[in-house]
Amino acid sequence: MASAGAKKTYIVEHLDEELGPWSELEYLAIARESHDAGSTFCLSSLPAGFKVPEALNAVASFKAESRGVEEIYASDKTRVCLLDPAAAKDLSPEDGDNFDVFLFGGILGDDPPRDRTSELRKKGFEGRRLGPKQMTTDTAVRVTRIVVEKKVPLAEIPYVDFPELKFNEHEATEMPFRYVTDETGKPIMPESAMNKQSVPVLDIFPPLINSSNPWASTLEDLRSLYACPYTGAVTTRTSLINGFEHDHLKHQYVFLDSASQYAVSRDPETVQSAPQNGSLNSLGYSPYPLKTYLDWIRTIVAEQSSPPPPPTGATTTTTTTRPKKKAFVVSVTGTPEEVAICYKLISETQCDLYFYEGISLAMEVNLSCPNIPNKPPPAYSKDALGEYLVALKGVLDETDHMPRIPIGLKTPPYTYHTQFVNLMDALVESCGDGDQQQCLISFLTATNTLGSCFAFSSSLGFPAMVGPTGGIGGLAGAPLHPLALGNVVTLSRLLRGAGEEDGGRKVKEKLGHIRIVGIGGVLDGDGWTRMRKAGASVVGIGTGLGLKGVGIFEEVAKDTGEQWIGYFI
Repeated sequence: MASAGAKKTYIVEHLDEELGPWSELEYLAIARESHDAGSTFCLSSLPAGFKVPEALNAVASFKAESRGVEEIYASDKTRVCLLDPAAAKDLSPEDGDNFDVFLFGGILGDDPPRDRTSELRKKGFEGRRLGPKQMTTDTAVRVTRIVVEKKVPLAEIPYVDFPELKFNEHEATEMPFRYVTDETGKPIMPESAMNKQSVPVLDIFPPLINSSNPWASTLEDLRSLYACPYTGAVTTRTSLINGFEHDHLKHQYVFLDSASQYAVSRDPETVQSAPQNGSLNSLGYSPYPLKTYLDWIRTIVAEQSSPPPPPTGATTTTTTTRPKKKAFVVSVTGTPEEVAICYKLISETQCDLYFYEGISLAMEVNLSCPNIPNKPPPAYSKDALGEYLVALKGVLDETDHMPRIPIGLKTPPYTYHTQFVNLMDALVESCGDGDQQQCLISFLTATNTLGSCFAFSSSLGFPAMVGPTGGIGGLAGAPLHPLALGNVVTLSRLLRGAGEEDGGRKVKEKLGHIRIVGIGGVLDGDGWTRMRKAGASVVGIGTGLGLKGVGIFEEVAKDTGEQWIGYFI
């Protein structure tokens, strides 16, 4: 029996150790709507390592509980109503007088998923049903609140079943759920909360990834990287909308021994036995177009897990999630207009992955390749950077009905202070005049290769790379490490507001949310640790992947002794 005058509490049992982007949006919508109604939203049974998102924690009436609901209400189960698809009775307005706690089966991490609702049913909680159609978690809570607080019978709530989510004039997808509609007849979805939130955070754990490089070019490369249990995300090789015209006579790479300054054979067997820790390349971008990479991501995700069952005949109001999934950082480049198109394509792909809870995408805009003739890296120019930021702001406005994904910029190795200042100025000026407006960029990847470098193949004086470039290329690996650390340290200090007091405060307000992916010469656990101490939230490996293969991530993880070793095993 409900307590007299008691406010309602809505509880979702969440047993997974992580929270996917869509569940976060749904929970945030539940928390805000519950708060506005004077109710409480609680996530129960949270694992010890669960990290509550900042936006969710900011809702005053939200509660996070490590205890399970059977423990919380062990002495008074009569207060709790279990929303159960197998219940004999539908939820009714009178149930608002009989119960003050409403329990939802929640999100599971098992594959195949366990029937958590049946387990709770066995605990003795009385059940009610929400009808014959499958609902998202936020819709199920919304319907329950309308019935028990507003006293509206289930049959009188305005619904729409399987609405079409339109991306653009030519593309759309059907959402296989029942939704409550607003006063205009449109389905109420958590995207509205998403689009009003602050700039999305690049949240990668474990904080170890591959960089965008030639060893992340093919489907097999990406499969191998995705299967590695020691990394938190997979980065694709930088692609263009229509692919890059690769010419093996022009576009090459070699490994270097930084002690002797001579190149080492690219043959894997020779590389493994020879002293090497650097690389030199005259490569451009991937020959595969962006859509190919997006198709490959869909393929890999589908291979690793299956989506929830189709809604035909479904009665469940719970949602399920699969084992821990990795993020994909999709690296792209092109003109400002082309990069805007890339963003739309990646955002549409994020929509396609709606059902694969835990799969999130981010876009890295590579503005720093030193090997493209007559096209200097845009990230060296404040004006060129500004053009890209304007284009990205435009596409965000155009796609405000779609999932917003983190956007990052891959920067070149800056070698003097004015270059850093130009980057900061371009980012700040892109924010607009409002004091509270944050920059649209979520992360900076620092750093790309250092251009105009050269190496000999031996003491005989032949260039390490042959062809029309004359052996000139971008330097990476151990020789780049001190410069990469310097870039990460400097960027970290500037983003935190170091410098002139007023100007520094303004930078921190607008750019303080930006995270750094540190790349350059990380070959072992010590290199990873140095990058983290320099200010990198996530550390990427490029040359090391080419030298040692995917096994380098295990080496680095074990070298560090961090608690995230084997997180995905």
